[in-house]
Amino acid sequence: MLFGCKARNTVKASPPIQVNVRAPVTRDVPDYLYATGQLAATASVGLVARVQGFLQAISYSDGAFVHKGDLLFTIEPAPYAAQRDQAKANLASAEATASFDELQSHRYAALARLDSASRQQAEQTRSSRDAANASVQQARAALTQTEITYGYTHVLAPFDGFVTAHQVHVGELVGGTQPTELAQIVRLDPIWVQFNISEDDAARLLRIIKDGGSPNGADVMVAVEVNGETGYPHIGHLDYVAPQIDPSTGTLSVRAVFDNPAHDLRPGNFAHIRVAIGVHRRALLVPTEAIGNDQSGRTLLVVGTNDRKIQARTVATGAEDGDLTVIETGLVNGDRVIVDNLQALRVGQTVAPQDVPPGHGGDTP
Repeated sequence: MLFGCKARNTVKASPPIQVNVRAPVTRDVPDYLYATGQLAATASVGLVARVQGFLQAISYSDGAFVHKGDLLFTIEPAPYAAQRDQAKANLASAEATASFDELQSHRYAALARLDSASRQQAEQTRSSRDAANASVQQARAALTQTEITYGYTHVLAPFDGFVTAHQVHVGELVGGTQPTELAQIVRLDPIWVQFNISEDDAARLLRIIKDGGSPNGADVMVAVEVNGETGYPHIGHLDYVAPQIDPSTGTLSVRAVFDNPAHDLRPGNFAHIRVAIGVHRRALLVPTEAIGNDQSGRTLLVVGTNDRKIQARTVATGAEDGDLTVIETGLVNGDRVIVDNLQALRVGQTVAPQDVPPGHGGDTP
């Protein structure tokens, strides 16, 4: 009976865990499409030997930057210079013959009018004059052709760019029965980025292009970043949109162009791409670190207004704006979003929310 009269032990309930919550920030934010793509040269040309001969000189360093018109290769010019000189001599001879025949034609025409020469003689001299003039034209065309051929012995840079390592060596016979590639020249400024977007994104982009009035999207701003970069530091614009969606992939091919004076961007690099397609009015934004993932997709933990219990919301996210992310659906203005201790919480748990003003960190005090 004495044992039965002892007071029973009682367990005191733990106080609700304290969590920091923030209301969504409401403001206008830029609306973007995001994609990944690859950088490509705006021009890449093979330098080919167009005449046959022994390679006489290489006038650049492998991988060097050259300007349009710079001499890169010399292919045994002497035989073609001789052909050009011969063509010049043939032209001079033809012009001399034409000049004499012109005088003869005038002389016999005058004599024929005075009946001092027959009309047949006058016609013969006029015919010889016409034939001589034709020979001049033929010789002039032959000279032009030999000058063009001689020009092929000096391979010049067709535009500013970087030249790859040479594929042939001095003394090697080039330009035989098949064209011989000597090297390649690649233009890096400007540079392209090529990427594909989904049908849904294509519809949005095409609508923006139509509203802007530029058929190739030149008024649509595009930003890129490559490995090791953040903040999309390179700014360019669209310059090509494919006329049709690829039925095999359901994507639209798009290309943008960027100035690249420092040659920091190189063809073949993969790039993260951000395309500006307008402004999201009165968007709801929450800290990006508050967004989680589960089997249903992207989620947020919010505190119930009346019962202070944790609820899970499946949300659709949009563009990022600094350390905030736009919530497209699943959240309303006035909801209180938990911004810390997410891994230690469970749905249905009662908590003690503490409001954190926008712009402050989410660490528990």
